[in-house]
Amino acid sequence: MEKKRILVVDDEEIVRYSLVNILKAHEYEVEGVPSAEDALKLLYDKTFHLVLTDLILEGMGGLELLENIKVISPRTLVIVITGYGSIKTAVTALRLGVYDYLLKPCDENELILRVHRALEMQSFGKEQKRIQEVGAIAKTTVTLSDRINTPLNIILGNIEMLQILPDLEKNQKVQNTFKVMEEQIFKIKEVMDKLAKLTTAETRKYTALRDYEIIDLTSTKGNE
Repeated sequence: MEKKRILVVDDEEIVRYSLVNILKAHEYEVEGVPSAEDALKLLYDKTFHLVLTDLILEGMGGLELLENIKVISPRTLVIVITGYGSIKTAVTALRLGVYDYLLKPCDENELILRVHRALEMQSFGKEQKRIQEVGAIAKTTVTLSDRINTPLNIILGNIEMLQILPDLEKNQKVQNTFKVMEEQIFKIKEVMDKLAKLTTAETRKYTALRDYEIIDLTSTKGNE
């Protein structure tokens, strides 16, 4: 099972070190940085499920970091940490799309509870979205299936007619070409059939396609 990746952003080294170690102790994959600028550099290169950031930072502040995260990695959740004097700012952050906020000093149990809840909600949301997307693909494919299979059947019929023509029947090279064409057409029909019957699907993540998953049609799950 993939470990959840969390990025901690806090310019106070002791606080940052403490948060990183608490989260690591609960088996999260965690990195810590002292500034929003450093956080953005990491977010351009890596995918994080959650960013835990202080609102008051040297240089770029927490709210500006949030706005950038929404552009760079919109699926990443953000929890902000704030002092009692910045609760109004935390409320503003919630309106801008922050998932939750914590007051300093953070209670360890409360921190883990909020982080776990956020990641659990994120996983549920992703799964629901994936189910909706797969369902949409299935409905679309059922609609297109007849339109695609009809011309494929016509092509197959014409290939069969050409195969028995006296001038071509004994030409092995041409017959081999017809055979390859038939095999490829049947592969297309097989993929269309799997998509049309799709209700659930296994997916694979590819490094080059960040934040996206590819439906694995080699799997028989949901197609039987």
